[in-house]
Amino acid sequence: MPADKQALDAIFKEVFEEGVSEGVNQKNPLRDVIKSERVPFKGLEIVKLAHTSRNVSPMFVGEDSAFADAGQQGYTRLTIDQKKLMSRLRLTWEVMQDSTSSEGAFISARKSEMQYLIDDMSRRDEYALAGTGRGILAFVNESPSGVNIAVDNAGGITNTNFGNRFISKGMFIAAINPNTGDLRTSIRKVASVAAGGASVDFDVATYTGWADNDFLVQAANSAVTSVLDTSYEHAWMGLMGLVDDNTYVANYFGTVRADVPAYSSYVSASTGALSTDLIQRVSDIVDQKLGGKVSMILAHHVVRRLVVQLTDADRRYMGASLARPDPGTVAFKQGDVPFGDVPVRAIRDFPLDVMMFLDLQNAGLKEYVSEPGKWVDEDGSVLVRVGSGTTGRDAFEAWYRMRKQYFMEYPAYCARLDGITISGLVVQRALGS
Repeated sequence: MPADKQALDAIFKEVFEEGVSEGVNQKNPLRDVIKSERVPFKGLEIVKLAHTSRNVSPMFVGEDSAFADAGQQGYTRLTIDQKKLMSRLRLTWEVMQDSTSSEGAFISARKSEMQYLIDDMSRRDEYALAGTGRGILAFVNESPSGVNIAVDNAGGITNTNFGNRFISKGMFIAAINPNTGDLRTSIRKVASVAAGGASVDFDVATYTGWADNDFLVQAANSAVTSVLDTSYEHAWMGLMGLVDDNTYVANYFGTVRADVPAYSSYVSASTGALSTDLIQRVSDIVDQKLGGKVSMILAHHVVRRLVVQLTDADRRYMGASLARPDPGTVAFKQGDVPFGDVPVRAIRDFPLDVMMFLDLQNAGLKEYVSEPGKWVDEDGSVLVRVGSGTTGRDAFEAWYRMRKQYFMEYPAYCARLDGITISGLVVQRALGS
C-alpha cells in the first residue's frame, strides 16, 4: 500500500487560519444615511412647547365696520420619552480560559462575543428605525394549532408578504390581544423560520388564547406573565411612526396627531401602480404644505426596481452619447438610483410596498440620546459572576445598554406612499437575522 495522505491521515496536523469569516450581514444602510441631529438627553423626559397655529383675527374691514374677535397663537406640549435596548452574554470560565491564545482557539471568545453583540445591537437599532415604534414583529395570520403558524404584517406594517422578516430562531415570542393590549397566556420559543417568509415553527403547539391578527412581540423568556416583560410599546420611534398620519401612530409624543397639521405627513394608503407622475405629485404636496424639498427617497429593493423600470423607459440620448448609445436597458443597478435630482435608496428593513419622501434639511430629525451604547459597569466590572453563595456559578455575564429616542420636529415636510403594487417579489432575509 502506498504511503499516501489517506493512509497517514492521523499524523497530519490541521493548520487553522486566525480570525473568523463573516457570515452575517452587518450592514446598516438606514443608520448610515439618516444623519439625524444627536442631542444629549438629560432627565426622564423632554417636554417641548410647539407653536402649532396662528392668530386668525387679521381681516380686511370697511369704514366703521366690525372686525374679528381677538385671537391667539396655538401651542401644544410634546413629551419625548426614552426607550431602552438591552442585551446580555454569558461565558463560562473554561471558555474564556481556553480561548485566550491563538494556539488554543481561532479567536478570543470574550472579545468576539462582546464585539458581535455590539453589532447585534446596531442591527436591532437599524430595523427599529425603519418601524413604527411599537415593538411588533409580526401578526398571527391564522387560528394557530400546530407548531407551524402563518404570520404576516412584518414589523406591524400592513403587508401579507414575508411576514417573518424580523423573527429569528431562538427568540421567545408572546402574543398580544390587539383590542386590549393584554398578554396572551402562552410564551413560545422559535424553533425555525421558514425561508419562504410566511410562517414560523415554534417549540410546542400550545397557544392559549392566541388568535388571528394577534400582535407577535419578543418576550424576555418562557416564564413571562406581564406585557411589561415584552417588547410591546417599548421600542423607540421609527420612520414609519414619524412620517405618518394616523395609520400607525395616532398619538404623537402625547399630542393627538390629527389636531396638529405639522405633525401629520401626507400618506397615500392604497397607492396601486407607481408612476413618474405620482412621484412628482407627492413631491409637489410636500412643497405645498410647508415649502419642503424632498432630498431623499427611501424604499425596499422591490420598489427601487420599479423606479429603475420607470427611469429606464424614459431614457433619452443626446450629443456625444449618440456615438456610443446605451443598449436601451440597464442590466442592473446598485446603490442609489436617481429620480431627477433626488436619490432613491434601497433599505432592506423597509416595508415591501412603501416609498418614503424625506426632507432631511427641514423636517428636524433628531436622535435624543442618554446612552448611545455602553457595557454596563455600575458594579465596577463589565464581566460579573453569575449568582452568589449557593447559587453561584463559575460563569460570567456582561450586559450592554442603549437608551434614546428618535423625534421629528415637522413630519409634514415628509410624505409616504403605502400599498404600492409590486410584482416579481425578490426578498431575502439578511444573513444572521
